[in-house]
Amino acid sequence: MTDQWRIIFGILSLIALGQGLASTALRSLYRDKLTSVEYLSLGLAGWILPIALISLLWLALGLPSNMTLNRLMIPAGIVLLLLMLFRLTLRADSGPDSAKTIFSLLTLVLVFILLRLVFVSRAIMPSYFDSAQHYSIIKDILQSGRVWSLGSTPYYHSGYHILTAFLATALNADIVKTMLILGQMVLGVMPVSLFFLVKQMTGSKGAGILAVILSAFGWYMPAHAVDWGKYPALMSLAALPFVLSLAYLLVQNRSALPPQKRWIHYTIVGLSILILTLLHSRSLIILAVIFLAWVIAAWQGRLSLPIRTLLFVAVLIPLVLQLLFIQKQAVLLPLLDPYLHKGIWITALVLLLSIFAMREYPQVVFACLLSVCMLLGCLFVPIQIPGYGMLTLLDRPLVEMILYLPLAFLGGLGLAGLEKLWSHLSLSLWGFLRREYLYGLLIALMVIHAFTKYDFYPSDCCVLVGNNDLAALDWMKDYLPRDAQIGISVTELNVLQSDVLEGYTGGDAGIWITPLIDRATIPLLYSSEFGQEGVRDMLCQSRVSHLYVGERGQPFDSARLQEHPEWYKVLLSREKARVYEVIGCG
Repeated sequence: MTDQWRIIFGILSLIALGQGLASTALRSLYRDKLTSVEYLSLGLAGWILPIALISLLWLALGLPSNMTLNRLMIPAGIVLLLLMLFRLTLRADSGPDSAKTIFSLLTLVLVFILLRLVFVSRAIMPSYFDSAQHYSIIKDILQSGRVWSLGSTPYYHSGYHILTAFLATALNADIVKTMLILGQMVLGVMPVSLFFLVKQMTGSKGAGILAVILSAFGWYMPAHAVDWGKYPALMSLAALPFVLSLAYLLVQNRSALPPQKRWIHYTIVGLSILILTLLHSRSLIILAVIFLAWVIAAWQGRLSLPIRTLLFVAVLIPLVLQLLFIQKQAVLLPLLDPYLHKGIWITALVLLLSIFAMREYPQVVFACLLSVCMLLGCLFVPIQIPGYGMLTLLDRPLVEMILYLPLAFLGGLGLAGLEKLWSHLSLSLWGFLRREYLYGLLIALMVIHAFTKYDFYPSDCCVLVGNNDLAALDWMKDYLPRDAQIGISVTELNVLQSDVLEGYTGGDAGIWITPLIDRATIPLLYSSEFGQEGVRDMLCQSRVSHLYVGERGQPFDSARLQEHPEWYKVLLSREKARVYEVIGCG
């Protein structure tokens, strides 16, 4: 437990450092054009990017792998946090209202982090099969410094793995704990990244805070991404609003900035896009979709009302048809589960608020709807990627993760539009109605939804490792020969709209055997009929010396193995976790 808190404070220190670096860079460009609240939210939205740059420099300069900053992290974190608060309170614009908003945002971030860390209290290992591959790549970076390949597997999402390797080294921490805690800390901070854009576009701090709360607890996405081990996608998604905020600032202030500052801003945007792409390569596709949607929205905003209405309907109809089509596809149906099934009431609230957003911010609403339409459309655009075969521009899990973003944004815009209408109603009703009542009602709905629908613990759907698995892994490390080849359970992968087999994924804790204890593994379909002589002959021909049956997930059927003690000898049995030796191969 002490080790976990040391990692938590270490990452918190780096968040404070990243926030300070990001906000200082922007403060040098805009000075008093932005408020303290805006610099705070911008810095928290973009903290990952300067820390990712530092990790790239660490790797490029070949700093020693035994570098440890863990003794300095806790005092450094306290100093950085105090300096950040001191600087914010000294700002000229920090009046009572601004100080209240700063306090609200920081309190929300603290609450979000504490709630997200509940996940770590029950997590034995990072969930799902992706996590084992991330662990292997991070381990490979720490051992050899290679960043472009891992054996025969094409390398991907290098930014996340280099950053996590840097943190594990700097904190002298275990890779597994670093992965688990970093993922939850990112989840805790990322909701505040929406505040700046909503506040800038609407002028409403309340609307910005609603967007923050919606993105935190409105739907079980993007938090469920850690159950899938989608850590690179999660980190890129956390930094995406910061890149969009930089682009928005540039568009709004391009003519007012001196040429030198303009080029500095271009450089910051370019570096941010580069880091975002390194964190997750498909972020570039998402950026392209949002950019295209915004350009089209700006163009249609200059047209007459009848043509704008026609274009709006031309986007809305394909969007509805896409949703109807997705509901009829078994592979794609889970995409809508967070928003139309378990989160239907929050989605309905956002759609209701969107009516008021249309009245005040029609161009932005059009861009959001068009973005959603194109993101869904990317599910059906095939592309050929060397080393991976035929894929689509975006896959279902990534689209499912990102849809919360435009919805939370629409919710914030809708509240800002409702605020304007509410102010007129308040005047007409002798001041009886106040905005505070509206805020209280919406926050109460969010709290009720969170307590009744939200689960902060690891999802049983994706947990592959139990305590008995860890004991079995330790036993295999001590007692199995180094040249053992262990058959492990795998399942068929299918997340694309295609009948073509996309590959296989780990079915149980066996997926962690190679990363943790350096034993060779051979994937075998979890439904393999081990009682058939043909299957046993195949094991002998493939030189499979052992079989591992996991405690959780989709393991092999132990009953079939026990029916043939002349073929499979039990070496270890820890409840459901078992190790068998394949015997009699001659």
